Amino acid sequence: MGVAGPKSWVTGWHWRERILNFEPSWFTICMGTGVVQQMLVNFPYPIGGGTWWMRNLAYCFWILDIVLFGLFAAMLAVRYISHPELLKKNLMEFPACSYLGAIPIALDTVIVGIVSFYDYRTSARWVAFAFYWVAVALTLLVSFGLLTLQTLSQKQHSISDVAGLWLMTSVPLIVTAAAGSTLLPYLGATSQRAAVVVLVVSFLLWSLGMCQVHLILAVYFWRLISHKLPAQQLLASGFLPLAPLGQGAYAIQQMSIFLANYLKSSGYAPTQSQPPPLPQPILLATAEAMHWLGILLNLFLLAHASFWLVQAVASVAYSRPKSFNIGMWSFTFPWGSYANAWSFLGRDLRNSGMRGWAATNIVIVILIWLLCAGMTSWLGFWKGSLFSAPGLEEWLDEKEQDGQGDGHENGTGHENGATKKRKKGAQGKGNEKKHNADGTYTMDASRVSDVENGMSGHANGNDRQVDGEDSIRARRNGNG
Repeated sequence: MGVAGPKSWVTGWHWRERILNFEPSWFTICMGTGVVQQMLVNFPYPIGGGTWWMRNLAYCFWILDIVLFGLFAAMLAVRYISHPELLKKNLMEFPACSYLGAIPIALDTVIVGIVSFYDYRTSARWVAFAFYWVAVALTLLVSFGLLTLQTLSQKQHSISDVAGLWLMTSVPLIVTAAAGSTLLPYLGATSQRAAVVVLVVSFLLWSLGMCQVHLILAVYFWRLISHKLPAQQLLASGFLPLAPLGQGAYAIQQMSIFLANYLKSSGYAPTQSQPPPLPQPILLATAEAMHWLGILLNLFLLAHASFWLVQAVASVAYSRPKSFNIGMWSFTFPWGSYANAWSFLGRDLRNSGMRGWAATNIVIVILIWLLCAGMTSWLGFWKGSLFSAPGLEEWLDEKEQDGQGDGHENGTGHENGATKKRKKGAQGKGNEKKHNADGTYTMDASRVSDVENGMSGHANGNDRQVDGEDSIRARRNGNG
């Protein structure tokens, strides 16, 4: 399957092998890039939002987000079309399959950019409206279809298997609701009926997502206080609770503002079956109460998110990850969602402390994005060592694996984690899995080393030794 030829920027990169090892976790790059665009647009200084140069910079991030989303979607489509068995592999590996939830989230960031930069065009509003329903369909497919598949087909899990990655099937519900709440003021100026429909659907998504997220967070909290920290490959997923809580805080405040304005402009109240309009003082009081209810819910969710931020930062500071992997992008979107919610709330309340805290978090997230972008460009797009799908050799026939390895060697001379793992497995005999009665399995020392190499193939292909239990659990809990 390899591409033989000279070492050039075209043939030397061997994109066919990289597509074969491409995983949905790469869409977290689009998520992180998209949230930077949102933070710059909503920057708390000046009070009206980012300055002209911030908006221009945000526009560049949005274009990059679109390009990456298109590239990754094409690579994933080619991978699944040419190797349908790999789709089954992704669906059956829990909770690594939860990364499929990154696809609708990445699309949501593109939708928000449409109304952020082309809100003055009616056609752009309707384009965003159409893409919103695509995002809703993808969100329901992941949150209902994937969750149903997981509950019906997965083996028994212990409490120590729980990781922040489990949230990724529920986060799209809240992020899509947040995207819909961003559309509301623009759609309201074009079609009140369409805006009300988006409001209702977004609130339903928000409500369902919040219920699921808090159920998972309760289990995850118990896991953290009853067991040691997750494996290093999964430490970044400890920031994922910030994503639904931050996006949920932003969404509920946006929806409350739109509903308050709608009540004031339409003269409508739910108790009226055949209105005449209610007196203006009553409408104004109702609208103001609705607005403040959104602010209070925002503060409630941000308080919860602040706890998880402290816990996640402490976990990373204590364990200090030794290498970079794609899962490190889990720092950007959740933390950016948290910062964006504080920014919007601080601007709404005209509170200098909130605005300062939001600006501080925004600067931190942008610095983390720059670090992740630099490491991904070098280790991923240039060296190719981040393109690795653990366990790939179990789903492909021997001929497919040999073609993958030969093509990579004939080009750049680099090998990614999957190729190294396949060769090590071929060199050593007796590296067999031993399945246990509870659905888990144990391995001998050399096989444990192979699994760890496959996991760290997302990072830089370097070999690391970990204890057998953590290596096996890391593989079962995702490849990020």
